[in-house]
Amino acid sequence: MDDAASFGPVTPIVPAEDVDRSLAFYVEILGFEEVFRSGTPTNYAGLRRGLATIHLFACTEPNIAAWTAFRVSTDRIDSLYEHCQEAGIVHPNGSLGPRPWGTRDFTVLDPAGVCMTFWERESGARVTPRT
Repeated sequence: MDDAASFGPVTPIVPAEDVDRSLAFYVEILGFEEVFRSGTPTNYAGLRRGLATIHLFACTEPNIAAWTAFRVSTDRIDSLYEHCQEAGIVHPNGSLGPRPWGTRDFTVLDPAGVCMTFWERESGARVTPRT
């Protein structure tokens, strides 16, 4: 493996049964900014909030969305959780809580059923890098 290579932020490509509906969800509820959209009707789109980017693609196969999940690091997780609870998008089994790997996280469901977990490192938690 090339030891000189470094990686940057990751952009998940997320299935959306209705890309326009998913765009509205990410923009209006989660505060993402639409960066681009393609097709009529929309079949591909990009979003950004801070350093997080997401691409959406048109996908009518519900099992793909149901098996798609990704994690987004954040700060101020308590206020974000409260906002998501008020919006009614917190996964039924995804309440905010501490995890054994040193984070606090919670999970939301987008309109297609994709699970997105927001996480924040617990204070004082350390992750030991692999060597």
